[in-house]
Amino acid sequence: MRTSISRGLAVLAVAFGTVLVGSGTANAAISDSAAVSACGSSYYVQRKATIGWGQTATVFLLYSASTKKNCVVTMKHPDMGVVYGYPTELGAGVQAEGGNWIIDRDDYKYYAGPVYLYAPGKCVRFSAFYEESGAGGTHDINYTSPWGNCG
Repeated sequence: MRTSISRGLAVLAVAFGTVLVGSGTANAAISDSAAVSACGSSYYVQRKATIGWGQTATVFLLYSASTKKNCVVTMKHPDMGVVYGYPTELGAGVQAEGGNWIIDRDDYKYYAGPVYLYAPGKCVRFSAFYEESGAGGTHDINYTSPWGNCG
């Protein structure tokens, strides 16, 4: 009995350590379903990137086969402390090859976007902006993906 309890505790300790150490951060990831809720039920996640010094926001590129539109949304992580639910500068953008950026950037409590783009037959890239504050001051975090999702 004692051996079973010890093994069970060891497994839990290893699993918990993997969550904290293996991810490099204690912040929980945003689920894909949160991004789908922001863009619409016909959308699915194609690519995403977690950004910020503390990995405190995630930008998603989604696509809907029925509308043939791309959607981008940048979401704050809910466990990021006082900044979650407090307006800070946040942005989401999308661009098709040869086209202009479509950007939503303002002070938001939870997420920026959704930003939509109809770009059949073209490669797209997406971007995010996040103003992160911490003990070291305020930092502007910018992210731009490589071109992809062509067609």
